[in-house]
Amino acid sequence: MKRINSLESIPENIDMLTGIDLIGNIKNLFKNPVQMPGCLFLLCIRGNCTITIHLNKYELKKNTIAIIFPHQFVQIMDASKDCRFIFVGFSQKLVQSPPLFSRMIEYTPSIFEEPVIELSPEAAGIFYEYFKVLIKAMRLQDTFIRNEQAYLICSQLILGLGNIYKQREGSERPRYNRNQEIVKELIRIVIQNYKQERNISFYAEKMHLSPQHLSTTIKKTTGKTLTDIISTFVIRDAQAKLRSTELTIQEIAYSLNFPDISFFGKYFKRYTGMSPKQYRNME
Repeated sequence: MKRINSLESIPENIDMLTGIDLIGNIKNLFKNPVQMPGCLFLLCIRGNCTITIHLNKYELKKNTIAIIFPHQFVQIMDASKDCRFIFVGFSQKLVQSPPLFSRMIEYTPSIFEEPVIELSPEAAGIFYEYFKVLIKAMRLQDTFIRNEQAYLICSQLILGLGNIYKQREGSERPRYNRNQEIVKELIRIVIQNYKQERNISFYAEKMHLSPQHLSTTIKKTTGKTLTDIISTFVIRDAQAKLRSTELTIQEIAYSLNFPDISFFGKYFKRYTGMSPKQYRNME
């Protein structure tokens, strides 16, 4: 694997990145908390470690795969000397494109709840061989795999893992009615815009619905208000930055488009019961 010194060094025009970790670079890359710029499928092929994904800790060992979404904070700790991975990563732009997001949304709640799963040796072997094929194909530059094909490859991985999640849950593929489709589309738009927009009218206009109709549909379908859904993304982002970065509270407030630290503090306390400073200092 070509050494990657930081996630920031990855060119923005790349939709897919693959590699096999022969020198232990991955555990060093995530030694400190890092916010994922895209979606990462990380398969442990040897050794073990502890991985923190958005404040929650999981154990990774051979045949265990982690799925990490854009904006989630990741850290690898307590890695054994022989801990190694094979991976495929996709850009945020690709993952959040409407066609791919519509495929992912069915499994997104399961992946958020359980982003690390242990595969059977047979299933892990299939993913391993598939990742190796992608690595070899990518070495041919654009003569075999072009950037636009990354969408199809990511879809295959999501659907393959989705089937594993379905088997684990013993549930059938749900059929969505119109209200559920509205919720799916809303979540996609919120993920793209929650850092800048918290106004219900903005999301209603994006979806070509009246604010009242959108709010009523969301409440009826999810049991939550539209404001609750937006605030969940904002607060989770803020909590991760407070715990996993050295950004000042003011910098975090500005990154989430709050006019000043006072507005951010009141918003954060409304949903968590404590100030940002109290949360950051909490054991």
